[in-house]
Amino acid sequence: MKDMRKTTFLLMAALSVTPLMAETLQEIANNLPIAPRVSGHKLEIPAVPGAEVRLLGADYEQLIRPDGSVVTPLTDTDVKVSFVVSKDGEEAISRDYDVTVPGAQNPAAGANPAPLVIPALLNWVGGTGEYKLGAFVRVAADVPFAAEFAAELEQMLQCKVDLVPAGEQADIRLGITNNATLGKEGYTLDITDKGITAGAPTETGLYWATRSVLQMLQKGNGALPCGSALDIPRYQVRSFLFDVGRLPIPMSYVKDVVKYMSWYKMNDLHIHLNDNYIFHEEYVDKGENPFEKSYAAFRLESDMVGENGTRLTADDLSYTKDEFREFIAYAKAHGVNVIPEFDTPAHALSFTRVRPDLIYKSHNKRGCEMLDASNPETLKFVETVFDEYLLPQNGQKPVFDGCDVVHVGADEFHGNAEHYRAYADGILKMVQGKGYTPRIWGSLNTKKGNTPVHSKGVQMNLWNGGWAKAWDSINQGFDVINTNDGALYIVPFAPYYRMDARHGWVHEHWKVNNIAGEVIPTGHPQLLGAAFGIWNDMIDQRYVGYGAYDIWHMITNSVDVLAGKMWGSDTNTTKYSEHKELIKSINKVPGVNPYALWADGDTYSCTPKALPYEIGKPCMGPDYELTIELALKEAPATGEEQVLLKGDSGVFCAALRDGTIGFRRSDSMEFSFNCKLPVGEKVTLKLVGKPGSTQLFLNDQPAGQCTLTRFHRNPEGLINTFVLPLETLGSSFKGEIYSLEVKHTAPAGPTIDPNLLPKKK
Repeated sequence: MKDMRKTTFLLMAALSVTPLMAETLQEIANNLPIAPRVSGHKLEIPAVPGAEVRLLGADYEQLIRPDGSVVTPLTDTDVKVSFVVSKDGEEAISRDYDVTVPGAQNPAAGANPAPLVIPALLNWVGGTGEYKLGAFVRVAADVPFAAEFAAELEQMLQCKVDLVPAGEQADIRLGITNNATLGKEGYTLDITDKGITAGAPTETGLYWATRSVLQMLQKGNGALPCGSALDIPRYQVRSFLFDVGRLPIPMSYVKDVVKYMSWYKMNDLHIHLNDNYIFHEEYVDKGENPFEKSYAAFRLESDMVGENGTRLTADDLSYTKDEFREFIAYAKAHGVNVIPEFDTPAHALSFTRVRPDLIYKSHNKRGCEMLDASNPETLKFVETVFDEYLLPQNGQKPVFDGCDVVHVGADEFHGNAEHYRAYADGILKMVQGKGYTPRIWGSLNTKKGNTPVHSKGVQMNLWNGGWAKAWDSINQGFDVINTNDGALYIVPFAPYYRMDARHGWVHEHWKVNNIAGEVIPTGHPQLLGAAFGIWNDMIDQRYVGYGAYDIWHMITNSVDVLAGKMWGSDTNTTKYSEHKELIKSINKVPGVNPYALWADGDTYSCTPKALPYEIGKPCMGPDYELTIELALKEAPATGEEQVLLKGDSGVFCAALRDGTIGFRRSDSMEFSFNCKLPVGEKVTLKLVGKPGSTQLFLNDQPAGQCTLTRFHRNPEGLINTFVLPLETLGSSFKGEIYSLEVKHTAPAGPTIDPNLLPKKK
């Protein structure tokens, strides 16, 4: 009996090592004998008789390197690995296998649990007790962001911070180290009763360390638990795609987006800089010409002017070249890479209006926006535009200096496949030839053909499984980013693509490596990460008046859900409700006040003796009530504006150009109340601002209906949020202002998270 048991055991062991019964190479790859725990400094590659097995990759390649060498983390760490099995000229890629890499330390019983931050720390060894910062804090650091970090500490803790040179005694010490385990973004933290020490091999990693420290301090009311952490990202691209081409977005707001992204270690801002209204058929079906009517914008300052006199740059809102240069540097300083995109040959109405001779010959109702991909002159024209930003100009560095990756667009071209493929191949090689890594929208499953498309060193957004399939794109040689539309798109105020309504599902079910149903090994070297996107399709005929204020919660609630799944494990053990409770305690991002709420009091009043009068106050967001006693002494001339209030958020006018009371936001959108101030009569004007609604009262009676002067929008269903400017009063008002009072009427409106209220001193 004993020998029989021994024989049975040996047979079972042999079967576990060599899957003799596997019928296909894929089955062999998915049934490899993998030890659950790594031993030694090299990953043991499983052996399969008659086949070759090699490591494909690991999700934490900092711990299991491409050559199989193993780096010791702080604590036991679960890593997913996958393999390539080759036999008889065929290859199969395995599923993910879970292995544990032994750590250098074991957490002690009764020690401090890991502090709750987002993204969660990868490794933590708890100590005992805590370190609490006092009214005076010393920070030792020699990094560019040290002063900003000090200011953030002061704002958050209401303390005084002194910066001292690195190496000196301090409460918080930040230093560059040579720890190869950490890669480009990793960092370590050591918190003892003597203070806080953060180390990283790069400034970016050190900056991420400060985000974790600030979150811990916010949740702990100025105290941190003692212990040690090692933290590294799982995916290198953790992206947000922002369509500013269709909806004008002020630069100050985009910078706030960068700061919020960096708070949760999102590192890739894909900024979609040109686009147009896509539903051109709504004009065609009415017998109108969308080439003339449809909204289009190119958001950067450009020298390009067509022979017809049409400027490429948008007339309503654009960013100057210097402004965009500075923005790229600003984002880089906050750990965020800017990925600028010019979208051609489709979505290119701003381009075709400059060069109507290059419109693609098509019977498609959306054809006016498509450049002629078959004409070599088209690529030359587009290259000229790119060169304004990719190459030095007039002795200055390129506008896109600091951008390693540049997006070439190339989605939804409804023309000939071979024409598309030739154009895509040309523009990818053009951008790469100028020293940038190109990124492109996946389209090659819809645009099948014989013309080769360059893929080496090219990144691809996989946005739709019909246009481009994940495995096909990887096999073609592209590095891929999960940007699946069904899971990750938001079109504000549309009846479709509303990931913002499904955050609970995303938190509990979405995975980076599942792309439209195709599952890629998490450590596949060509799977770079993921991106979610805000697309502003609802412009022009479908525009309902919303602005940047109205979509802040859509962006931020998506960032906090997705950030942890892109940095760390995408298998959540917490419920969405628990996640949101944690967010409430750590989401006050220093220096970001998206809803323009006042921290130093909720009211302001004045009695100006002369106009203009400098109020010098920051703008005030809803909910607010503004009351002004005034008298208009001179009716405005035709086309003349009379401005009551102005500031960064826009202007509030006693008279717009048509003489009616109204306001124009900083995004260039203008709203009229369709009524006028009486001349020579003292009146009380009251403006009541709420999220989504702004109402006018004259002598306590409702006055006029607010309409959008652009796109001819009626009041029904109109979102007319207005953040009140309070910098200057009466800059061009012809009359007298007797008094002004403004006050918050509620701590926050329905779209505002009350926890975003800044602390009062």
